[in-house]
Amino acid sequence: MSQEVSRPSQPAVSGTSLAALAIAGALLAAPAAAQTAGGRPELAQAAAVRTFAIPPQPLADALTLFGQQAGVQVTARGEAVRDVRTPGVDGEMSVDQALGRLLAGTGLGYRIAPGGTVTIESVAPAAEDGAILLDPIRVEGTADARGMARGADAAAAIAVGPAELERRNPGKMQDVFAGESGISVGGAVPLGQKVYVNGIEETNLAVRIDGARQNNKVFHHTGTNLIDPSLLKAVRVDPGVAPADAGPGALGGAITYETVDVDDLLAPGRVLGGFVTGSYATNGDTVTAGASAYGRSNGLELLGYVNRAVGDSYEGGNGRTVDGTAADLVSGLAKLAYESPGGHRFEAAAERVKDDADRPYRANIGRLPNRPDPVVRAYDMDRRTVSFTYGTPDAVGLFDPEVVLAYSETELGIPEPFGSIGTTSSASGRIANTFNLSPVDSVTAGIDFYDDEAHYEDPTAVMAEKARNVGAFAQARLQPIAPLDLSFGLRGDHQWFEGVNGTEIESAGLSGNVSAAYRLTDIVTLTAGYSNVWGGIALAENYILNDRWSYDPDMASVRAQNYTAGIETDWRGLSFGARVFRSDFDDARDESFRGGPSLTTDFETRGYTLSAGYRWATGFVTASFTDSEIEVAGRAPDTDVTQYLGAPLGKIIAVEAAHRFDSVGVSVGGVVQAALKNTDTEEAGGQALPAYEVVDLYVEYEPAMLEAVTLRLEANNVFDESYADRATYGQDFATVEPLREPGRSFLLKAKATF
Repeated sequence: MSQEVSRPSQPAVSGTSLAALAIAGALLAAPAAAQTAGGRPELAQAAAVRTFAIPPQPLADALTLFGQQAGVQVTARGEAVRDVRTPGVDGEMSVDQALGRLLAGTGLGYRIAPGGTVTIESVAPAAEDGAILLDPIRVEGTADARGMARGADAAAAIAVGPAELERRNPGKMQDVFAGESGISVGGAVPLGQKVYVNGIEETNLAVRIDGARQNNKVFHHTGTNLIDPSLLKAVRVDPGVAPADAGPGALGGAITYETVDVDDLLAPGRVLGGFVTGSYATNGDTVTAGASAYGRSNGLELLGYVNRAVGDSYEGGNGRTVDGTAADLVSGLAKLAYESPGGHRFEAAAERVKDDADRPYRANIGRLPNRPDPVVRAYDMDRRTVSFTYGTPDAVGLFDPEVVLAYSETELGIPEPFGSIGTTSSASGRIANTFNLSPVDSVTAGIDFYDDEAHYEDPTAVMAEKARNVGAFAQARLQPIAPLDLSFGLRGDHQWFEGVNGTEIESAGLSGNVSAAYRLTDIVTLTAGYSNVWGGIALAENYILNDRWSYDPDMASVRAQNYTAGIETDWRGLSFGARVFRSDFDDARDESFRGGPSLTTDFETRGYTLSAGYRWATGFVTASFTDSEIEVAGRAPDTDVTQYLGAPLGKIIAVEAAHRFDSVGVSVGGVVQAALKNTDTEEAGGQALPAYEVVDLYVEYEPAMLEAVTLRLEANNVFDESYADRATYGQDFATVEPLREPGRSFLLKAKATF
């Protein structure tokens, strides 16, 4: 007989719920008895009274809020909650009552496991004996299925989930983070895009895709992680302070990308499914087409997805063609998984993204008017990732293992002028276990490793730098008292570095972090965090490796300290937030072709973010403002000095709004992104970075007579602004024509699901 408590949703508290509450009351009256082997602490958890303020919204989003406000871990399969809306819940009541109201009218129920984990489930027709048959369902947490999806460290994280991605319909990485003023993406074409978090470049963050470590610092004129956002289901960004289980090298935080699974796509009750998409953008005559097929049977899952984009170079807002910006991208994703009846899940995934086209001669710059170089040249970037994972997603006890083995590689070929090929690779792995001490207390401990290489070759030279690292870590996520969540961890790393001439440098260091979230009142939460992170010696950029380099055997390892503090309020859908941040880097590697491999520098980023928002039954509006600045070696830098460190972003504004007209199946929304003039670069002898404002709007229609079809029309850069994104290189130099973003463009997209 199962020890789990299972309930369907009811518009009010059901007889089953009342019985459970009565039992829970007895347990609360005799806490000692509840701790015995025959006790039912999960019922006490269900009876605990909390204050809830969850407005009507998509159920997937509401469950995240519910877990935070109830202090419980909530799981559900994506297929069960997709396109499901909740009427919300507001007021002071038990967890059990709140769940009933949250799920009222959805056709979903829930069960509470012995450890207290709440699982949202489909409610099947009653069996012959009158019992309720429940089809168990699971959802992986936002951006990471493990403990990283909860705890005090998650309180400061930026999560972009399936609902946000579907709403933003990202065609490039800027779209993924639209509405997030603290995250900027420089570079107008996928091959040249870099992500900056609070002014820190992503090469200083721990970046993972489906658990695979990324090591992609290939060429300073290109981006670092070529990603097709159409493959993503979730992204989690830890700005500044990252937990120990985020992996080695989380100097300025972490970014975790997850690609779509069968769970996210297959409709309930279906064995097979698929979809096709097609879009056309007027600026650049860009055509994008994608197709996917997926299925599940007897625990076996299979998914395949391919996407292709082709077009011509687009026009900037000034009416001029931006040479070298034609779309030419192909991406694919394949996954094979098996989940046993006992809950053991094995998954193999392979992802590939390729961009092969003529790009600006220096791919992150429009052109250098004073140079005689050709306007464009060929670039061929190919990123590949394969991974294998094992885990027990439904585990709630002390045995909750995770095993990850992965390999990622990025190859960049530039035929002119030297026939150069740069390849970065990383073989990585992780073995960990999460000890679930209670529904709100856990400790994750394990070991990880990586074997990275930066390789360069042309007809005259072949050379490489290498680094191997072994680390051990532990991260505790605890709730010592009901209003307080704590997350703290420690990791130790040992690195073996090898230079292009065979020089070997061995080093080791410790890293620690602590985060806290304190619910001062039912509507006010205070957060704070600190980390001190050792990062070893970073590999140099492939395209500046020099076989004549001589290494200092005492070359310093990089270390960073991060500080964050903030306040968040949420009352009846109205929210406000304020956060300050600072990061100090010591001995960040700053190698150069002629200056040598052992140069280092110190830099610092600091600033604050203000945010506000309001959610109502069928929509929301949010706004955020981030003001950040960077200093290198104690001085304001230009955008050349900050390469591989950060960017002088200044003041950024982001506004996002959406509303759904349920009666007609129409959704409307838009994003405003703006940057104020930044004069910090004038202190470095350059030009001020110009201000700009960009407005993107969309309307999406789901015809009632064609339930499987979605039509979308976008008007991007409505006012035809001529601009380069604030994070794009070179705007402070009079001798540089920066790479401008597209001018006004209309996009029509159709999707059919079968």
